[in-house]
Amino acid sequence: MITRSEAGIIASGMLLVFAFVGVGLSKLRQWLARGWPKVSATIHSADMEVMELDEKTDIMLPCFTFSYVVAGESYSGRFSLFTDGKEEGESVAKKMVQRSIEIRYNPSQPSAWFIPEKSIEGYEVEQKMSQHLMESLYPKN
Repeated sequence: MITRSEAGIIASGMLLVFAFVGVGLSKLRQWLARGWPKVSATIHSADMEVMELDEKTDIMLPCFTFSYVVAGESYSGRFSLFTDGKEEGESVAKKMVQRSIEIRYNPSQPSAWFIPEKSIEGYEVEQKMSQHLMESLYPKN
């Protein structure tokens, strides 16, 4: 029979294994995406949005909408930049509208995209396939 403390240790170990597997799969997806074809995307709009950093902390980040064309078909996406506050975010947001960025898209599903740059204008890129564990800071579609 397993004691309560042993069950807690087993549960904690399983959570740790799941976390490592999740991080590993995320890194694998990023590595595979680096081989996808490149295309130029144009940023059309920027808005400041409130994101939940954790259960107690909200932050305001600039969020960008962009579009790109693959085989004559238009696609779009959204990403955010991790800035140091509202004023700085608004400043970078103004600079980015109408700017072109390079993205990679999945050739078998062109609506799936990845921004290969870790930072833009010196700020960390937040996207669905983030470079780190803060994946919740990308804007929802």
